[in-house]
Amino acid sequence: MILISALQRGLAAATCTFTLFGSSSAFAQEFLRFNLWDDDSWISVGAGLRGQFITEPEKSGLNDAELANARLYIQGQLTKKVGFTYNTDIDQAPNGDPTGMQTLDAMARFEFHDEFNLYGGRMLPPSDRANLDGPFNLGTWEFPFVSAYPSIFDGRDNGGAVWGDIGKFKYMIGGYQGCTADNNTCFSREANGPLVAGRVQYDFWDAEDGYYTYSSDYYGKKKILSVGVVGQFQSGAATDGVRSGDFTGFNVDVLMQHHAFTAHDNFTIEGAYYIYDTYGIDTSTADGGNGLASGNAWFILTSYLIDHKVCIGRFEPVFRYQEFDHDFGPDQVEYSVGSNFIIDGHDALLSALYSHENIDNFGDRNVDRFILGMQLQF
Repeated sequence: MILISALQRGLAAATCTFTLFGSSSAFAQEFLRFNLWDDDSWISVGAGLRGQFITEPEKSGLNDAELANARLYIQGQLTKKVGFTYNTDIDQAPNGDPTGMQTLDAMARFEFHDEFNLYGGRMLPPSDRANLDGPFNLGTWEFPFVSAYPSIFDGRDNGGAVWGDIGKFKYMIGGYQGCTADNNTCFSREANGPLVAGRVQYDFWDAEDGYYTYSSDYYGKKKILSVGVVGQFQSGAATDGVRSGDFTGFNVDVLMQHHAFTAHDNFTIEGAYYIYDTYGIDTSTADGGNGLASGNAWFILTSYLIDHKVCIGRFEPVFRYQEFDHDFGPDQVEYSVGSNFIIDGHDALLSALYSHENIDNFGDRNVDRFILGMQLQF
């Protein structure tokens, strides 16, 4: 509690100073939007930025300010039922420095009806809530390492999916290149056939409509009790450089959000359990292993959005614990504690976080990390 209180005081001071020099227009929620030949045809443009300062004393006193994400959002409708999405983000070197821009999403959207739609191109496959959230819509600052499905870039893959909302029930199922793509992090010449991915979800309280509308925090605007189940499979996807085997991924994720004591506070519990299986293939092997996850993992997160405004926002203390029991690599355990400062939902927020990670690799290795982050979308 002392740590959270100190983080909150620091965030409040930084925020009040920031408002003296900032412009309120920077926090506008609406994208730039241009109508085309009729009211059903348009193009919108927006952007998202995430910057952070990280210090890790165990890494030779690392102190580093970096641009974590710089996204350009372009989407539009050609007709009422046919649209497109094109988003980009920065690519980063291992030290965190930007090395250029890369395509994030490039897909065509055929939106026939609430119950049946078709998306195709580079996109998010059906996967866990954390991956569908992406870094901008998580309940805390850092992306969980337990979310480890294969991807080309930032959780994306090339393929297509059919999906729909049937009342409070959602389904998604699709086929993707997976480890057959030479630009996928898990590329293997032995992989064959598509990576088949599916997700089903039921919303017991308010519905979460749409495909690219996931969030792990609605800041009290919705009452959420949601359960999702995910499966992914690709034949021959796992390799150690000599042998190959199939890959199966499975997870269950749960999100609950509701007012606790007042009409404007918000209490959150989120959790997920993962099983990744490479059927005895050690993909972590240095000679030829393609890095597919294998093992069991889980996380739990809780947060509380306080019903009291300080300057231009509200504090939201947050705690997360995550654990990955790898079949072949070192086990990982991490807890993180801190506070978000919510100015305008996911469009404008600050975050202060401390995390402690233990890596069991021929003797324990502990990593302490302090992060200050700022996120803007407009």
